[in-house]
Amino acid sequence: MLAPEEFTVGAFASAPAGSLILPRNKHEATAIIGLLDEAPTAVFLRDQFQFHYFNTAGSENWSGLIIPNVRVEVDESTAFDPRHIGSPLGAVVRAATELGLYAKTERSFGQSRAVSLASNLPPTFDAGVGFTKWHVVLGAGPDKRILLKVDVQPT
Repeated sequence: MLAPEEFTVGAFASAPAGSLILPRNKHEATAIIGLLDEAPTAVFLRDQFQFHYFNTAGSENWSGLIIPNVRVEVDESTAFDPRHIGSPLGAVVRAATELGLYAKTERSFGQSRAVSLASNLPPTFDAGVGFTKWHVVLGAGPDKRILLKVDVQPT
C-alpha cells in the first residue's frame, strides 16, 4: 500500500532519478529511473523491452504511477565477480562509488551499459561485485516495503 504523498503520476520525463514507475494499464510499463552520462534514464524492468534503457528528456509518450525516492537492495547470496563472467542484462553491479544496472538500448546489438541507480557510495577500490537478485524498496526499517523483485537469469 502507498500513502497518497508517496507517489505522483506523469510522464517518464517528469520522474526524477531514483523513481520507480508502475503501469496503470496494459499499455504502460514498469521502469526505474537512474542516471546515464548525468541524464535521467529509464530502464524497463518487465515485458517486451526488459532491461532496455532510454534517456527520458522530452519523453511524453511513456507515463505511469511515479514513486520517487526508492532504493535498491541486493541479495548477497547471488554475488558474482563481473570481471570473470561479465554482467548479464538486469544485473546490478557495485563498483567504484556507484551501483549500476546493466541494460542496453534497443539497437545496441548486445552491448550493455550501467545505468547508475546509486552514487557517492564508499569506494570499492579495485574490485566490483554484481548481483542477479535485487529488490526495489521504499522506506527503511520497520516501514520498509518491497515494491518490486528482480531475478535475473543469466544466459
